[in-house]
Amino acid sequence: MEKIGLQAKTKAEPGVAEKYWFENEHIGLRRTLFHRVHIPLSEFSSGLDYEPQPVKIEIVMEWLDLNLPDPDNLDGLNLKSSPEDQTEVSLYLGMAHNPCDIIKMNWKRTAEHIYNIHCELFIDFEFEGVAENEIFKFETVVRLDPEIKE
Repeated sequence: MEKIGLQAKTKAEPGVAEKYWFENEHIGLRRTLFHRVHIPLSEFSSGLDYEPQPVKIEIVMEWLDLNLPDPDNLDGLNLKSSPEDQTEVSLYLGMAHNPCDIIKMNWKRTAEHIYNIHCELFIDFEFEGVAENEIFKFETVVRLDPEIKE
């Protein structure tokens, strides 16, 4: 398999984080406040001949159950994830779902609802046979939407 080479081809653009309530009685999940993060990547050529080029994709982190005393204050937050936990991190490339693990992700508040993010992400491109797995390191700014979605 070929390597996509994200580190050399693209960069993270400013993203958005949001909060939302979710519950599911059938699986025993009480009403819980989760965070979701969308971080778009700048357009790039993936090198995959079966999809239109350039591609425009985003990293999506869902079901972040941060259990914070103040869900509006993400300053100093340090995240990690693994295949065994409930965190869902992915990007769609090569017409496939590519799961990711957060090696490390640090949040630093710079203004009200604005955070600088430093992240190192493992991308499992081999999960669907798209390409070789790789690590993508990035920095970007994320705006936290102060409204809670229902």
